[in-house]
Amino acid sequence: IWDTAGQERFRSVTHAYYRDAQALLLLYDITNKSSFDNIRAWLTEIHEYAQRDVVIMLLGNKADVSSERMIRSEDGEMLAREYGVPFMETSAKTGMNVELAFLAIAKELKYRAGRQAHERSFQIRDYVESQKKRPSCCSFL
Repeated sequence: IWDTAGQERFRSVTHAYYRDAQALLLLYDITNKSSFDNIRAWLTEIHEYAQRDVVIMLLGNKADVSSERMIRSEDGEMLAREYGVPFMETSAKTGMNVELAFLAIAKELKYRAGRQAHERSFQIRDYVESQKKRPSCCSFL
């Protein structure tokens, strides 16, 4: 797991990481409009440098500080739909949906590794949506 924190100084090395990446969790800060605005540029780079079948998930982080929200959840969902990737909001501080994000990615990668040609494909977006709707002790609604 490489965490580049979206910082400009990591921009040149990320190209090398993309090549061998099996999955990418692309995060933006829901309280920071520029981090959301940069997502399209990151997705463009990912499509240019990463493997064609890389698993991508879009995450809106800092859901625990919704009072400072600048990016609506609907905007994150629309962007994710546009690029055909699953989306959810998370909180690194509280742990909300963090485990779910990693679990969904792991399930997708495991499925791909053992998939037989005739099997129905695992739908990561459907899995994420079904799990987000389940009640849990630690999620915010």
